[in-house]
Amino acid sequence: MKVAVPINRPREQGDLRVSSHFGKAYAFAVVNTETGEIQIVDNPRNVLKLEHGAGRFIAETFEREGIKVVLLREIGAGAFGHLKSRGIEIFLVPQNIKTVQEAVEAFKKGELQPLLAPNE
Repeated sequence: MKVAVPINRPREQGDLRVSSHFGKAYAFAVVNTETGEIQIVDNPRNVLKLEHGAGRFIAETFEREGIKVVLLREIGAGAFGHLKSRGIEIFLVPQNIKTVQEAVEAFKKGELQPLLAPNE
């Protein structure tokens, strides 16, 4: 299964820290939970130089990439709706989890709670 996690700009190779905000993330780490392979996908907001409304483009990218789950801290109503309308599940990453690897491990262990409504 492919899981996406919004990330901050890496300070060094392999520095994959969970971003606080979904839509404003530097990029997304896409993790294949079966193989452990990690792919970095650009945030369409940055590529298209959008101020707002990137949720639709992010959701389209995720759908195209076969992403089924997103692990995040905060998300607005627009992006939340676009992800949910495509059947993408959303789980909340608590503040004590700092890295993509920690977030994915917590998800695989069933330790993350589903996010049922936007929280920003």
